[in-house]
Amino acid sequence: MRSLVTVELHPAPPARPDHVERLRRRPGTVVALALLGTSAGRVYGFSAQARRAGAAGVSGGEEHVAADAEVCRDPRWLSCSDVLYTGRARQRPDAVRWLTSVMGAYPGCRLAAAPLAEGGWAVLDDVGRPAALLGPRVPADQPLLASCLYAWLVLGHEVRALDDLRVWRGA
Repeated sequence: MRSLVTVELHPAPPARPDHVERLRRRPGTVVALALLGTSAGRVYGFSAQARRAGAAGVSGGEEHVAADAEVCRDPRWLSCSDVLYTGRARQRPDAVRWLTSVMGAYPGCRLAAAPLAEGGWAVLDDVGRPAALLGPRVPADQPLLASCLYAWLVLGHEVRALDDLRVWRGA
């Protein structure tokens, strides 16, 4: 699957409980997720929505292309994706090997993520760095986590600067 993802970052947790409900109702939206992240004692809200590439939808926030590198069979989409992820949970060493391999094969990719069988996610934002282990409370079926982390990077933050990351609400 490949998607155009819009992520909005908020300086505090989303204030309105209906926020994610609104995301689910937007035309073309296939997935929605909201996370709370803590960094240096501040709490941030991440709201992400994905729609199939080419589908009309509401833009706003940070937009990028994300693809499941094990499902998408079109190398052109994989080559232009900012974020690559997998939905298949792996043991930590296998996840790190997969991340390194996918980042090496698609140098245009800025961030890759894989869920861990023991919980949490392994994330790689540079082939020369060790993978970050994040989000032990974010389930493996929430690949928009990777898009939220990409938006965090685009704003100039380090993935490793996140002390905690958890689902606020998800679809």
